[in-house]
Amino acid sequence: MQKINKVVNMNLAGGVIGLLTTNPRRSLDNLIDKHNQDGWNVVQVIPGGDRNLFMLILKLVILLCTLGLYTFGAGYLLIMEKDKA
Repeated sequence: MQKINKVVNMNLAGGVIGLLTTNPRRSLDNLIDKHNQDGWNVVQVIPGGDRNLFMLILKLVILLCTLGLYTFGAGYLLIMEKDKA
């Protein structure tokens, strides 16, 4: 049987707000559960990183403009698969 794959990007909040309100484990559990209900299985979870210089600079600018309160976090990449119908 053939498998189909997809990559899901999960972003997390950063800064002081993200530090106080974001629980990465709960966020991962909720996202994985949602996709499991649609028949997808997680194959691998990869921590996201800033490999794009423009995005890194944008994150720092947003963090400075909000006085350290908020920026978008790196998050995770989830590799998922399911059987082809």
